[in-house]
Amino acid sequence: MRRREWLALAAGAPLAAATKGAVRLHASTYAMQPLEVDRALATIREIGYDGAELCLMAGWPSEPARLDAAARRRIREARFPVPTLIENGNTLVSEAEHARTLDRIRAAAALAHDIAPKRPPILQTVLGGKPAEWEQVKQKMAARLADWARVAAEVQIPLAVKSHIGSASNTPEKLIWLLDQVKNPALSGIYDYGHFQLLDLPLRGTLETLLPRSSFLTVKDGRMVAGQPRFLLPGDGTIDYREYFAILREKRYRGWMLVEISRQLQTQPGFDPVDAARRSYANLAGRLAQAGLRRG
Repeated sequence: MRRREWLALAAGAPLAAATKGAVRLHASTYAMQPLEVDRALATIREIGYDGAELCLMAGWPSEPARLDAAARRRIREARFPVPTLIENGNTLVSEAEHARTLDRIRAAAALAHDIAPKRPPILQTVLGGKPAEWEQVKQKMAARLADWARVAAEVQIPLAVKSHIGSASNTPEKLIWLLDQVKNPALSGIYDYGHFQLLDLPLRGTLETLLPRSSFLTVKDGRMVAGQPRFLLPGDGTIDYREYFAILREKRYRGWMLVEISRQLQTQPGFDPVDAARRSYANLAGRLAQAGLRRG
């Protein structure tokens, strides 16, 4: 595919992600670090999810350097959708680490094209920094994000970033400011109400602000404990998914919905990644059906 054609395709990523008029639910191997890739993907599929995300972070079995040609071929030939990949980026690192981040984007793109050559998965990441630093660091964040997007466009992989309660970009408005500074069709946002809820931001308002700029949704719950965020499985908290999904139906959302199981949960004694994936699916699948959101 020519670069111009690919950029035109990437520019249409928000609200689409190739779901053919449906909402599709996927889970990430991010929460399945102890499992080898083939087993993790098979487990996600058996539970009933419509697709999976591969975690490319250092130390995970699905890190690009650990997936040889045979492993990539198995993922491709399994014909189980992998709509997204996840990395752990930070726009405020040293120049040397920034260069390594660009190399990791290139490695992610090579993997993406190996496993899904017709439509490479979206690479997602966070942005780094602290909320109190926003005014001081936002220009540097925009410049670094522009570098990320430039490389993503060169290697033809869609890039998506999100606001995080603990990062410098912690609201929809800050994320949109960054997207507007970069103005690259390879770059989009991600809507994750699990962070905005903990800031007491309204569901409808944040969704209407960020959804048009988002390539997919992430779902999880959480609560504040002694002033600190504690994340939960989606459906185990107080997010009103009846309202959430009703708004998605109203907005005619068609795209991927990613179950995120926080590292906070993963590191708790006795954490069972398969049970967590099953519980998350059980919490969400029925509510999607009740809302009249057709699954893929």
